[in-house]
Amino acid sequence: MRHIESKLDWRMPLHGVAMKKTIQTVAMSLILGVFTFSYATPYRPSSDAEVIDTLPVGSPTFQTRQLLSKSVNQPFSVVEPQINALMSRAYSQGDPRAVGQAEALLEPYRHDKAPQVMMARANIFQANHRFDDARTELQAILKKIPNQPDSVLMLSSIDLVQGRFTEARKECDDIRDMSLMVLRFACLAQVDNMTGKLVSSRDTLTLLSQANNGLTTEQQRWLNLIRADIALRLNDPVLAKSVFEQIDIDTAPSLTARADWLLAHQAWAQTRELLLNHKDNDALLLRLVMSELQLKHPDAQADFRLLSERINVWQERGETAHQREQAMYALMLNPPEKALDLARSNWQKQRETADVIVYANAAIRAHSQPDLKVIDDWIKQTGFEYPRLTKVLAQSIKAGN
Repeated sequence: MRHIESKLDWRMPLHGVAMKKTIQTVAMSLILGVFTFSYATPYRPSSDAEVIDTLPVGSPTFQTRQLLSKSVNQPFSVVEPQINALMSRAYSQGDPRAVGQAEALLEPYRHDKAPQVMMARANIFQANHRFDDARTELQAILKKIPNQPDSVLMLSSIDLVQGRFTEARKECDDIRDMSLMVLRFACLAQVDNMTGKLVSSRDTLTLLSQANNGLTTEQQRWLNLIRADIALRLNDPVLAKSVFEQIDIDTAPSLTARADWLLAHQAWAQTRELLLNHKDNDALLLRLVMSELQLKHPDAQADFRLLSERINVWQERGETAHQREQAMYALMLNPPEKALDLARSNWQKQRETADVIVYANAAIRAHSQPDLKVIDDWIKQTGFEYPRLTKVLAQSIKAGN
């Protein structure tokens, strides 16, 4: 199983609410007077010939460029290891440049219908949140190789991200190889935790994590990331302790999960310490800024400006893969309608825990009853459990503003 993700790039912690004339969430009081910040202007070269940086010889990017210049007439098996390495780096470090480099290496094979080439394309599409394109590639693989495990698991993961829970469960059931039963049970538990079986999912995944399950390091990380999400939603400190004792802190998804737990429990200083050396990752920089604003740290303004530059670049490029983070950033500014537009658009593409929380926070801040009803209806339909969220949501709907 490669790059089966349960990436929760941002889970906005929902704290208690005060019932007055309007409902206000403490989670949105992360600004601490930074509304006067402005976007920095990105540097633009004056011509295509201008050199803005030099790649160090031997760096991963330099090596990729060298390989790219030779890849046109080579069989895919020559470049496949480099593409896989780049996608692993993109996932573990949250480095979008690695995805772009992998995409460039794959370009000469864009018409190749070999299963391993289609899997590489699916990985890249998934990383770029082009889920429908990834689904097309995976379904084509499965027509050639029915029940191929990597394809089945990735397809289930994509359907889960998009809230297609019936389809995701069916794909888990399609794993028939007895040697892969641990993955099948974990896959089903991942669907269960989004559809009204949060506690039983927790118990199943705990048993799987404790057993001599034969999972790879990557698969074990995937399992623990699901458990970290469950711990956050259940506010289960025992489970959180168990997960964070096992999970590494060398990858962006793992750091994100740990930071989300700390932020939800107002451990601002611990969050800053955890993320201080990870400003190169945009989602982690976002959380670092959240903690520094709460701490009124002297570095908060500089890091907020850096975050603003990154967001501005996303917007100039017209990127939609980071709408979750853009919505969260927009909630740091006024008015909230921009955040709601971004969160609503993001909701149409993906519906993981983080997406539910971002959309709910934006709807509450904008006092949008129609959007609150959309979320409430979805929760009732799916059985999604997050007690803190449902309490805040119910109070906001009852307040009617």
